[in-house]
Amino acid sequence: MNKTITLFLLILSLQNYAQCWQAISSGPDHTIALRTDGTLWAWGNNSAAQLGDNTLVSKNQPVQIGTANNWQKISAGDDFSLAIKTDGTLWAWGSNLRGRLGNTVSGRQRTPVQIGTATDWRSISASSGTTGGHGLALKADGTLWAWGSNNYGQLGDNTIVDKNQAVQIGTDTDWQTIDAGGNHSVAIKANGTLWAWGWNGTLQLGDGTNADRHVPTQIGTATNWQSVDGSYTHTLGIKTDGTLWAWGSGAELGLGATIGSTNVPLQVGTANDWAKAICGINHSLALKTNGTLWSWGENAGGELGLGNTTEIRIPTQVSTNADKTLISAGKDFSQIMNSDGFLYAAGLNADGQLGDGTNANKNTLTAVTCTALSNEEFQAASTIKVFPNPSRDVVKFTSGEEITKVTLYNLLGQEMASKYVNDSEGMLDLSQVNRGSYILRLESEHSIKTVKIAKE
Repeated sequence: MNKTITLFLLILSLQNYAQCWQAISSGPDHTIALRTDGTLWAWGNNSAAQLGDNTLVSKNQPVQIGTANNWQKISAGDDFSLAIKTDGTLWAWGSNLRGRLGNTVSGRQRTPVQIGTATDWRSISASSGTTGGHGLALKADGTLWAWGSNNYGQLGDNTIVDKNQAVQIGTDTDWQTIDAGGNHSVAIKANGTLWAWGWNGTLQLGDGTNADRHVPTQIGTATNWQSVDGSYTHTLGIKTDGTLWAWGSGAELGLGATIGSTNVPLQVGTANDWAKAICGINHSLALKTNGTLWSWGENAGGELGLGNTTEIRIPTQVSTNADKTLISAGKDFSQIMNSDGFLYAAGLNADGQLGDGTNANKNTLTAVTCTALSNEEFQAASTIKVFPNPSRDVVKFTSGEEITKVTLYNLLGQEMASKYVNDSEGMLDLSQVNRGSYILRLESEHSIKTVKIAKE
C-alpha cells in the first residue's frame, strides 16, 4: 500500500493550521524551525549537512529532521546548527570545522549528535562568522560555556585556541542572555549589564576601541539592557525603556546616511517602543511592541521585504500589518512569523533558504506553507509528475495509480479549483486563478499526495 501523505493544511481546520510554526532560526543560507508539535524542520543550503536530514542535498521547502518531537530551542549558524531538547540535552550537526560542533567528530555530521552528556542546558547561540564558527550556551545554573573557533578570542576563555568541546567561561553564574555574533560574542547579565568579547575589527564590541577582547568585557555602565544580538559587522541592543541601540559598521546600523560606524552604542532614532531587534549579515530587522515589522541595511537580494533592492539606512516599516511576533535574519534573506504561526520570507533564494518551494529571489514577504512534507512524504510526492510547472493556463499530471480527484489550494488552505478524474493522468485548468504558488492535491483510493506548483 502506498504511504499516505498527511497534509496539515487540508485535514485540520484553518485554526489548527495557523498554529504550525513556533520558532525559527536562520544561518547565512539555511533555516531551521520548530513546529508546535515539537518536531524539527529545515531548508536551504545543505552542502555542509547543516540541515541534518542525512543528506548533502539542499532543500527549497521545509523537510522534517528525524522523528523526535521533543525539540525546544534552536540556533542556526554558519554551516552548522544547534538545538536543545526538552530533556535539557544539547545537539549539533553540520560542518565540524574548528570544533564548531563541540565534539571530536571529523568532517560533516549529517544528523543531530549529542554534545556531551549534560542535561541542564538552558539556551544556545550559533555564530554566523566567515572564518570559523563557534557556539555559546548557558546552563540552568547561569554558567556560560563556549566551543569552536577562537582565533579572535570569541570564546572568551582568554586564549585564541580553538576548542572542540564546551569549556566554561569564567566562574560567574549570573549570565542571562547570550548571542554568538560573527567572530564576536555578546551577553547580558542578570543585573542588566552588557558584555562583549572577540573580534572588534568593525567596532562591533562597542567598547570605545577597535581592539579584540579575549575575555568578556563590560560595555559602558548601563544596567538596563534587555536584549542584544550580533552579526558579522554590527550589534543591536534594546534597553528596558524600549529604546534601540546600534554599534559597529555599515548601513545595517540604521543610524542614517551620515553615520557609517561607531565604537560605542548609539540610539537608533527616538522611538521607545522597540520589542526585538535581529542582525542579519548586512541588514537588520526589528519589531515594535505593536507588532509592526521594520527593516534596514543592504538590500541586494530584496531581504528588507520592501518590494525593491534599494539600500535603506534608517528603520523603515515593511507593512501596515501589526501581527508579527518572531523575526530571523540570514545573509541577504529574512524570515518573519506572525501571531497565528504563519511564516513569511524575503530575499536571496539561490539555495532555497526562503523555503517557498522555489529558488527565485523575493523582495516582498512570501508565504512559507505549512504543508511542507516529512522526509518520507517528500520522497513519495517526488514520484508524481506534474507539468508544466510553473504553468500559465493548464497543469497536467500523471501517477502510477488511478487518481480519483484533484484539488487546488492556495497557501492559506482555501480551495481554488477541483476536478474528479478517475484516471492515472489528467489536467486542471488554472486560467481562473491568480499568479502565485499553490498546492495540488491528488487523491487515490489508498493515498493522498501533494505537489507544490506555481501559476505564471
